[in-house]
Parts: sequence; C-alpha cells; structure tokens
Amino acid sequence: MRIDEIAYFRELAAEGHLSHTAEALNVSQSMLSRAIGRLESEVGVELFDRRPGRLELNRYGEILLAHANRAVTELDKAQARIDALRDPSAGTVSIAYVSSLGTWLIPRIVGEYRQLFPEIGFVFEGGTADKVLNALRAGSADVAFLSPEPRDPDIEWRPLTSERLAIAVSSGHPLADRERLTAAELEDFEFVALTRDSGLRQIADAYFSMRGVVPRVVMEVTELATLRALVRAGIGIALLPVSAAGEGLTLVPLAEEATRIIGLATNRARSRSAAAAQFARFVIEESSDPGPSSDPAQSS
Repeated sequence: MRIDEIAYFRELAAEGHLSHTAEALNVSQSMLSRAIGRLESEVGVELFDRRPGRLELNRYGEILLAHANRAVTELDKAQARIDALRDPSAGTVSIAYVSSLGTWLIPRIVGEYRQLFPEIGFVFEGGTADKVLNALRAGSADVAFLSPEPRDPDIEWRPLTSERLAIAVSSGHPLADRERLTAAELEDFEFVALTRDSGLRQIADAYFSMRGVVPRVVMEVTELATLRALVRAGIGIALLPVSAAGEGLTLVPLAEEATRIIGLATNRARSRSAAAAQFARFVIEESSDPGPSSDPAQSS
C-alpha cells in the first residue's frame, strides 16, 4: 500500500464525497477514484458502500481505517524522532569513556557543553578501553573517550589531551622520598595493575616493554579505585595518571617521562545524529587543554 493511497482513503472516509475530497486534496476526481480502486484491489474487497451521492465505509473499510490511523501515528512519531536527530541543539548523546576519565575530563566537557546547549541529554557508559571500544562498534555509544589509540580502520580517533603518568606508592613506601625513578629500578618491586583489557594497563605494558623491564604484577583489578586502595595499603606499586592522586598516595615522576594521550573516537561505519556530530566538533575544537596536571604532585 502506498502512503498517498492511505492518505486519500482516510480523507475520503472522513468526507464521504468523492468530489469534495478531491477538491480538499487538490487532485482530480479521476485520480482519487483510481487511487481508491488500487487500494481496494490490494486488499481484495470494496472498502465503501456506494450510496446515492455519498460513500460510506463498510466493515472492511472500518478495519482498514483503524489500522491506517495507527500506521499514520507511528509514521508521525518516526518523523518526529528523525527531526529530533536532525536538530543539533536537542536530543541525546551517548558517551562511552574509560573509567579513569570520569572524575575529571567527562564532567568538565559535558558541563561546558550544556552551558551552550542546555536541552542536550547525555547517557554515560564507563569501563575498560576494550569495553568502550565495543560500545562504539555496536552503536550503543555515539562517541568515546579513550586511550591508547585503537587499531581499527572503522574507528576514527583524534588526540585531545595528554596526561603525565607516575609511579604511585603508599606514603610510607621506601620509594616515597625519591625525586625520580627509572624503569630498571622498579624490577624488584611488586606491582598491582588493572586487567589487560584496560587502556592504562596497555600503556604501562608498552612503556616497560620498550625499556626491557617486566613488572612483577601480583594482583590485577578492574577498577581504578580498587587499584589506588591496594597501593595505599602497601600491597604493591602502580603506574597511575596524575589525576588519580589522593590521600595516602605519593606519586613519583619517572626519569623517562610516561604519558597517555587521550582521544575522541567515533565510528566511521555508523551514522551519527546531528546532536552527536555537533558535540564531537565541540570537543575537538576545545581540545587545547593540557589535562588536569602536567607534573605529578609528590604527595597529597
């Protein structure tokens, strides 16, 4: 069934006169009559009882009209949703991000953006780098903030900012008073680390591997908060971003600087709403900030 035939049918059902309906629709009577004839051929029955000077819906027509009205309502809803997607100042943007960015980068960017576009809504999903990347691939996230750069031809990744990494130790640890540490000096110490699907773990492994060092990882965890708590308890040391500094931790700089570059990722293979596209442009244009800190504090 064609949409125009349904529209003609609904109008004729309400008006009841072929000539009046044709005039209201700004079409010829013959065109209207042919459209109704095609519709009746498709459903296999006549939809109107022909009365002198008037057409009245029969029981078949009443059934089709009820369903046609629901179909038109659904089409109107679809158009409204499409219009919302086309409006860059309204709608919802889904953001996936590595969990360690949830304490500083994500609130800052979203807060600044909503000052410009207060009607925008956001849905957030935090997790490991692999989980964030999977959300972007699956389409449950419009954009993603993650590090390191993913190796996927369908994912476009733009660097936004960088953050210094440092060795985190408990306040009473033997390394807490050191000004600088080399990677080689850390081989005899026990590490606690995030699991291997974490972007921070991948960066740490690459950093030590380039220097011929294999850290002695005695525990792996999935949350940064747990990792920090283990370091505070003296169970091990860890390579952490400076934004993870907190009470009971000392961050010691590395002699050979370690950094993570944080980027914005989008999926080339999936379309984005106007709201998501505009948000991504805003993030890229405002990406000159160097991060929460350029040098790790010795203690806090």
